[in-house]
Amino acid sequence: MDQLVNLTYDQLSRFTDSFSESKYIGHFQFGKFYRRKSFWPGGYRHFVVKIWETGYNILRLADEVILLRHEKMLSHPSMVPLYGFCADGEHLGVMYEFQASDSVYNLIPKDSFTWLQRIKVALEIASLLKFLHTGHPQPFIVRNLDAAHILLDENGYPRLCDLSMVTGGILPDRTVHKNNHVHGSHSHIDPYAGKKGKCSDKEDVFAYGVILLGLITKRVYKEEDQQAQLPFVHEWAEREYNANESDSVTKTAQRSLVHESLTNDPDFNSADGAKITAMAMECINVCDYERPTMKQVLRSLLTLPVVKQHAPFLGVN
Repeated sequence: MDQLVNLTYDQLSRFTDSFSESKYIGHFQFGKFYRRKSFWPGGYRHFVVKIWETGYNILRLADEVILLRHEKMLSHPSMVPLYGFCADGEHLGVMYEFQASDSVYNLIPKDSFTWLQRIKVALEIASLLKFLHTGHPQPFIVRNLDAAHILLDENGYPRLCDLSMVTGGILPDRTVHKNNHVHGSHSHIDPYAGKKGKCSDKEDVFAYGVILLGLITKRVYKEEDQQAQLPFVHEWAEREYNANESDSVTKTAQRSLVHESLTNDPDFNSADGAKITAMAMECINVCDYERPTMKQVLRSLLTLPVVKQHAPFLGVN
């Protein structure tokens, strides 16, 4: 494992041309992402600079560094490779080493973001959450899973780039810390969480369901939506999905929320729509105990016709 680099805030500022718009990728819950491209012996290296701007974050920085330096965590391809960190007074940041194209949040509404690319994101993030939730003495719970926290690399693989609120596994239980009152990422927060007084991996399942709905409906919750008091993506989906509810099993099975433009994608199969919609709706079920596990979600996604037809592109064996 390479030695972790201790960075100053001035270095991060220089790396990003004083955090210029030309280097800006997007936001995350507590700050912003920027690009950096540097020439090294042997060629260029690409980095993502993440700057925390709001909130009490020193514990979040420490937890993220511990997690991303753990050998087992680095075994999953969607875990982001950590290059260095900055804890320079009140200035906090990290540098990841990979070439970022854009965030899933930015890509979701775009026509250029194809059906296959969306399915690839859905599969890889489901795989990552299954990995985090299982195979450890205690499950890791992300708690603030958000489309804005997922960046695609140059090969279209999603990288989870914010682990600021992870609890469980090798980490302390941050859900009880007095300075960690944040419950999740806005618009992805499970409105039914905390009823039993403790954190659950079903909160991650709910947030994943919101991301999956965004991927298939081309909808994200924007700042202007909040100002206009428009419904969250999951609220809109529940209304639309139930609008045509019928006692007919056949009609119910055919319900799909896939955006019309995506149904015209040459790689879209009509059988995909209803199945992936139903899975997303199960993930946001009001009853957390009725939500699927991420293992069940991944298993269901692997049965989609699009996955079977394009297994090599999607990295499915």
